[in-house]
Amino acid sequence: MTTTRPPTRQSVSTSTHRGHDLVRVTEWLPGSKPTDYDIELSDGDGYRTRFWRCRNCGHERNRRDEFRESCRATPGRPLVSDGGYAVEDSRTWKALTESMTVRFGTVGPRYEVDSASGNTYEVDIAASTCTCPDHQKRGAECKHLRRVLFELRTRILPQPDGRFARCERESRRETKPVRQSR
Repeated sequence: MTTTRPPTRQSVSTSTHRGHDLVRVTEWLPGSKPTDYDIELSDGDGYRTRFWRCRNCGHERNRRDEFRESCRATPGRPLVSDGGYAVEDSRTWKALTESMTVRFGTVGPRYEVDSASGNTYEVDIAASTCTCPDHQKRGAECKHLRRVLFELRTRILPQPDGRFARCERESRRETKPVRQSR
């Protein structure tokens, strides 16, 4: 009986090359090492693979010298973002992962969000406001407001005028928050 080892990952040595902040990654993967042939010649429970990854841009290459172009990423800037919302931000993460139901009511910039807590909040995208306690206390864009904006930009919800956006440009234009001067 063969025992399978769980996938493991080690990051050991670091290096810089053409502006890339590189780290050497060693992984143990289950199964057999891929070959050019359709038949599997070994009954191995896994294999080791090594590669280099840039900490700034996230690109991966088998060898260090395969990073031929300069790194274009800005150090400290998150790798994944949309419209200025980084996935590492807790409100963005919650907006993407928590169970919420967004409803379009009447024509206009207001949407209702049923939260996982059982509460229903009203989001006004024109004023960039939400009736939840987080937005009321901090004034920051809460997870409910972000969820509505994400669903509008991905064309899951109709735009404030009641129609669905046909392209990305339309969805960005319609969901652009209007900042009111004080």
